[in-house]
Amino acid sequence: MAEYKQVFKVLYRIVTPVHIGTGEDISPLEYVIKNGVLYRIESDDLISKLNEEQLKRFYSYIENNKFVELRNVIVENFDEKFGKYKVGVTNSIAEKYEKSINDVKNQLLVSPFIRSVLDFKPYLPGSSIKGAIRTAIINDIIQEKIKTEGKKAKELQRELLNKKHWELELVDAVVERRDPFRVLKISDVYLSDEFFQVGEVLNARVNEKRGKVETVKIQMFKEVLLGEVNLNREVEFEGEIRIDEILSEAKYKGAETGGKIEKWIKRNLSKDYLIRACNNFYLGEFERERKFFEFAVDMGDVLDKIGRILRPSKDEFVIRVGRFSGITAVTVDEIRQPHNRKWGKTKNLYEGRFPMGWIKVKFLS
Repeated sequence: MAEYKQVFKVLYRIVTPVHIGTGEDISPLEYVIKNGVLYRIESDDLISKLNEEQLKRFYSYIENNKFVELRNVIVENFDEKFGKYKVGVTNSIAEKYEKSINDVKNQLLVSPFIRSVLDFKPYLPGSSIKGAIRTAIINDIIQEKIKTEGKKAKELQRELLNKKHWELELVDAVVERRDPFRVLKISDVYLSDEFFQVGEVLNARVNEKRGKVETVKIQMFKEVLLGEVNLNREVEFEGEIRIDEILSEAKYKGAETGGKIEKWIKRNLSKDYLIRACNNFYLGEFERERKFFEFAVDMGDVLDKIGRILRPSKDEFVIRVGRFSGITAVTVDEIRQPHNRKWGKTKNLYEGRFPMGWIKVKFLS
């Protein structure tokens, strides 16, 4: 078992909206929106309060797949005491809910943020932070190999994207059935509902002739952790990072051939190295985002503000986490090979304005 000889308190500064989902959506049978607030409801509690006649109608609606009528039973009998938790919604979401609650064709699905099972507290998973750091470290190693060994990107791509040794996005290596990043441990960070909101994530492209962002109206209702650019105040939470003295040498075994690729990862995983690897990768990623929106005049102010906040001082580094971070944030420079050949043509923006997933991390100790 690794001894975590370096234990650091860290401060997470949420810069732009973050969405880390559960993989499941909720329907209007599981929530109610009232006065600009979404209440995640305990439907069993609500049903238990129905009288005999209401119950009879309720089960009749279920048997006959009358979803609009079921929604109306939920709305008509809703009480705040049935809520598991509540978060604000944007005006757009509130209006769409009111307009479409009686439209059976509109499912009004909402993707909730990940929460604890027992008390429904939202949290930032340590595994998401670790995944972002791991991508940056692997990127650093690969760029060093390209530079020092003179290997061409295509050659290295063929060598590394062989699934006998590496997963496609180079974030999950099989190392004698053990993860070489096991020496890095990052705590979950519990959050506060006051910083959450349900809004729309819109797929966007830049119309260069008009100099503005244009969005595709695909309905994606997401519960997000709002950032500083949304609230105009700092959104900060403390966590902990533990690292062993050495990220030990890894010997990779091919699952089928029994061959080895040795010494791919051998690093002194220090605080300074982690800061350098993350900043090199993610500040480069932010510049790619700037480049994407360079002809969108309406994005200038937002990107300038994000850039100022992300600029790291001593003991700070930048990462990007969660859904809608974009393919370039989770793949490695020079050798990325996304499944979608049309990648990079669009970006996802919260409310059609805010890039997602940006966090700045500061070592406190």
